[in-house]
Amino acid sequence: MAPKLDQAHVDIVIPTCGRGDLIDTAIISIRRSTWATFSLWVVDQSDDDLTERTVMRHALEDDRIHYIRIGERGASLARNVGAAAGSAPYILFTDDDCRVREDWIGAMVHELRCGETWAVFGQVIPDEHFPQLHNGSAQAVNEGITIAVKVNQNREVYEGHRFNLGFGHGANMAMSRRYYEQLEGFDEELGAGGRFRAWEDRDLGYRVLAQKGRIVYTPRAIIYHRHWRQWNEVRRTYRNYAIGAGAAAAKYLRCGDLGGGYLLIEWMIDQGLRQVVSGIIKWRSWQKVTIGVLQLVYPWVGVAQSLRAEVNPDAKLYLATSPETVHTHV
Repeated sequence: MAPKLDQAHVDIVIPTCGRGDLIDTAIISIRRSTWATFSLWVVDQSDDDLTERTVMRHALEDDRIHYIRIGERGASLARNVGAAAGSAPYILFTDDDCRVREDWIGAMVHELRCGETWAVFGQVIPDEHFPQLHNGSAQAVNEGITIAVKVNQNREVYEGHRFNLGFGHGANMAMSRRYYEQLEGFDEELGAGGRFRAWEDRDLGYRVLAQKGRIVYTPRAIIYHRHWRQWNEVRRTYRNYAIGAGAAAAKYLRCGDLGGGYLLIEWMIDQGLRQVVSGIIKWRSWQKVTIGVLQLVYPWVGVAQSLRAEVNPDAKLYLATSPETVHTHV
């Protein structure tokens, strides 16, 4: 398919670790995009070579596909490595357990072309081909519990209020490269595989808004997220959210931003107490109650762990502790 003359080049980054059985679907969906001028950077942190074999099969068929292997763990680290490998003016991010709609790139670029927009988030819809399990087993997840879902049908603009962090999820986000570099990218100590395990997307959005930047949520940019997690993994994920929330709030406080205290209190009320009450009254679900309790307890774990980490107060970033990363780039 010949690219349209107005199609700017974009970089797409997918961090992955041990998901060789899922990544194929993500790559196929991107290759089917109506926006032809892109480079896809798959940044692999797996212990096995299944992901590498899958990606290289696509790379042999399509020179827009690139494989990078790194020796350290962390989704935020992988995103930063993938972004640094490219040079396009726009950087799009998705995950290895997602598939994108054919017009996803175009919808993101449409918003990013406004020079005042720093970041864009889009819809995250449960993939009907891979429904979350509700089979009555001990591992089944209550239908009131969702992970990384954003289905608002109205376009929203976020600016001037750094505590409004409901813009979306890192599985479906994009940034103008100049603003991404101004922020110095993702905080590599936050996010899956990092010291603090989660909150990297909210943290990046908070830093955008704190610098008076603008974030747009567009319902036109759609990805489908495979909800493959069962209860034990869901519980672990929510625990990680709580640790990340506490660590991010503590980081802001340590950098002289008193908004960190507000965020910590708001998180514990909204994600903690509200979940407990909802679990008892509405859902009558011990799982919902458990998730609420996790949000009341584990933010303090993140706060305590934060005190043992160094921060860069100017960039509002943790100083990464990993040794120099080894790259294999194809």
